[in-house]
Amino acid sequence: MSGSRSHVNVAIFMVSIGLANALSTGLQPLLPYFIRGLGATVEQVGFALALSRVSYLILSPIGGVLADMWGRKTVLVLSPLITGFAYLLLAESTDWLSSVVPLMLIMLPVALTGPAVFAYIADLSSAERYGRFYGLYFGVVNAATVIGYLAAGPLVEFSGYRAVFQITALTLLLSAALRIALKETRTRKDSTTMDLSLLLRSSVKAASKGPLPALITLRSLNLAQIWVLTGIVIPLVARDVIQLSESDLTLMFAFESIVFASLSTLGGRLVEGERWFLYIWLEIVMRSLSVLVLITMSTWFGVLLALLLGSGLAIFFQPFVDSRTSAHVDRSIRGGVWGIQQLLYTASTMVATYGASLVWETLGYQIAIWFTVLPVMFMIPIVHQIRKQTVLANAR
Repeated sequence: MSGSRSHVNVAIFMVSIGLANALSTGLQPLLPYFIRGLGATVEQVGFALALSRVSYLILSPIGGVLADMWGRKTVLVLSPLITGFAYLLLAESTDWLSSVVPLMLIMLPVALTGPAVFAYIADLSSAERYGRFYGLYFGVVNAATVIGYLAAGPLVEFSGYRAVFQITALTLLLSAALRIALKETRTRKDSTTMDLSLLLRSSVKAASKGPLPALITLRSLNLAQIWVLTGIVIPLVARDVIQLSESDLTLMFAFESIVFASLSTLGGRLVEGERWFLYIWLEIVMRSLSVLVLITMSTWFGVLLALLLGSGLAIFFQPFVDSRTSAHVDRSIRGGVWGIQQLLYTASTMVATYGASLVWETLGYQIAIWFTVLPVMFMIPIVHQIRKQTVLANAR
């Protein structure tokens, strides 16, 4: 691919990612508000959000393999089409049970596309630049969601959730139209005659070697902890404890995304160096402090500070794990390995989501907040294991 064509392809890809993530991601902190408004208890909110990931759990490994077999482009185009339809269905929900199927449909194409997105990013880049390229990707995603956050809250208060879901469907269709112009990065040289089952076995075998099991586990715990904190606990604290409006909450998330988008590329570059261990420890400390702040400061400012410490400044773990993983995976099965990552992350998130909501109902919201720090504690020995492997590798 020529240099100019490559830059055009990257631009189209990033714009389509921005469109697909703007309102769909911006709506995430409002989903507990929406489901609670349909008459659900806190436990039922957690159950609905956990159950919505069943399709993700089942299909994410297959999605990665399909990206290797069919090519990245086909899967990337289908995703926003299905998601747009799901948001139209969600707009018609009348009780919390009727929201489960649309939520599952929303997660279904994410399962198919998540591995393709990460494999496509790796295809467009090179091993020595993975860190900064993933940092750019996460920066674009979070910059796009700022627009979604700023629009979603006022729109919900002005015209209701139905209008927001319908507008979200439109942006997803525009994203699909853009992706038709993408260049397929899979070539005939990369193609394989292996069938689906053989590709799956090859992906599992590759994911069990070297540092990959530790990296995949670390990624799963990392994303599950961030999701539970920002996707269910903080929104429910904001709604039920502090009684913040939708626009107040989305304004906080917009500010958090601005901070993350401004610093994520820097985080990706810093973890490329030899001192990555120090930056990882810094993030562990900040995310532990976010839980303490959320418990001790039940105010607007406390929620904002907890959100910044727990997510806005979480700029090191993700590019570190993703770049190291891509560097250890062969191009021909990259999608399949990303699918395995997505499967384990989804399983961790489902358990943590329902667990946090169940703890909230039975032991109170403060214990539920403490519950969210458990994944961070489990991450510490894994980081030490990866650090030890790196030191030994460098000593050879």
